[in-house]
Amino acid sequence: VDTRFAMASVTKSFTAMSVALLVDEGKLAWDKPVRDYIPEFILDDPYVTEHITVRDMLSHRTGLPRHDFAAWRLDISRAEFVKRMRHLKFSASFREKFQYNNLMYYATGYLVETVAEQPWETFMQERIFDPLGMTASNFVPEPPQATQVNAEGYRVDRGENGEAKGLVHMPYAAFTTLSPGAAGALFSTLADLTQWLKVHVNSGRAGAVQLVSPENLKQMHLPQTIIPGGGVQEALMGNTIFAYGMGWFIEPYRGYTLIHHGGNLEGHSLIVGFVPQAQIGVVGLTNIAGMPLRDVLLYDAIDRALDLPEGEWNRKYHDLFDPIIAGQAQGKATASAERIPDAPPTHPLATYAGTFAADGYPDFAVKLADEALQACTVGSLEWSTLRHYHYNVFEWHLADFDNWMKIQFLINENGEIDAVSLPIEPAVDNIIFRRKTPTLPADLVTALCGQYEPPVAGMMVTISAQADKFYYTQTGGAAQEIKPYLFNDEMVGFRLDRVRLDFTREGDTITRLTLKMPGMTLEAPRTA
Repeated sequence: VDTRFAMASVTKSFTAMSVALLVDEGKLAWDKPVRDYIPEFILDDPYVTEHITVRDMLSHRTGLPRHDFAAWRLDISRAEFVKRMRHLKFSASFREKFQYNNLMYYATGYLVETVAEQPWETFMQERIFDPLGMTASNFVPEPPQATQVNAEGYRVDRGENGEAKGLVHMPYAAFTTLSPGAAGALFSTLADLTQWLKVHVNSGRAGAVQLVSPENLKQMHLPQTIIPGGGVQEALMGNTIFAYGMGWFIEPYRGYTLIHHGGNLEGHSLIVGFVPQAQIGVVGLTNIAGMPLRDVLLYDAIDRALDLPEGEWNRKYHDLFDPIIAGQAQGKATASAERIPDAPPTHPLATYAGTFAADGYPDFAVKLADEALQACTVGSLEWSTLRHYHYNVFEWHLADFDNWMKIQFLINENGEIDAVSLPIEPAVDNIIFRRKTPTLPADLVTALCGQYEPPVAGMMVTISAQADKFYYTQTGGAAQEIKPYLFNDEMVGFRLDRVRLDFTREGDTITRLTLKMPGMTLEAPRTA
């Protein structure tokens, strides 16, 4: 009962409670525009920006899809992330449908700490954990007390046909204030979560503590957004009615109402659920990733507690998940089979290296190491393998998710790699990351400045720098600004309209300039 588990998205029910506490105090309202409290909250859709409420944010009905890679483990403030959200594209109209969204919970954390005038984590400690005696709970992997321990996480290692071969340890990735933050950073124990469930089955009270008013507790438990049923859900659960409240999933269950929320994080899959009419609660904690054992435990425990007939949940989930696991294995085989053989990249590997940027996302960086490419999202996902697939398509290994993502490098009219297309949000078009202008070190700036002499009588080229800008001057002409586009161990490249200026580099020394103009290339050794 005292082992701490990474609770992942179970955190969302706590974030919704932080709002409810402020609603109780009259400091927030469920249905007032969020910009009344945080005017800096601006989204890509002007109508949504003006009308979105915290009820919309907590019930996943804003029209914004997940965009998880915009924040994944990014170590920036919530305030800075809220500023970036205006660049993220919508995939549905406002309140059109349910679209699970972690980002709105990050923004809710910012809303709460702005209104409460204290860090969200401090508010949660003082207003929830301390009153309920949840002494082992916090939002970082480090326990509050030295004697408390965390469960280690694992995933199933599978063979070519999806068969289980063993377990692979999955250590935690970085936990930042932003991500998983108010959407998924909670660590807790069975003992602490029992206190939490008491609140939800006792009209907001646990023992002598009235944590929240019954009225605002009920708001979180009521359906706010319909989740389309049918298909797999109907086959599994036998009904077509599902909904989301605020921080909780809601479904009819064999004559009762079942309210629950699960979570998945590195090596962990967990669920907390309750039946309010019967004052029954269940906590299912497993330290294995992406497996439905937690759900089997929830439904089986509910059946036993309510003295319902055996639901055969283990068999039902095997019937559902076994073909999915086999299909995932087949998907890897399909990807390999569809690869075009003997289709090399169009450029030397070194030319794919660089940093690429897209508004609203962390930079995407590529580097060449030991004659192979690696990629990362700067400040977010760590460096990992970027292997060639065919032509300018590569596969990026997302180690945190045990997955490979196909990405495509894009070529401009000069034949240069100047962008990369990433399918990092399936609900919208691929995100295009443009190559960033490299920042040059001061000693290299000094080495670049000087005179270069092309093999044309009377022609001299002068390169100068001022206030972080570079200028090109040809004999008898005015200075023109040039902008860097490439920087590696062998070369520094600049552009001027349709002219390229490629400087050959040997360490910190620049030996010559190659001028590449339409229809002409000139070599210009450095003379001074």
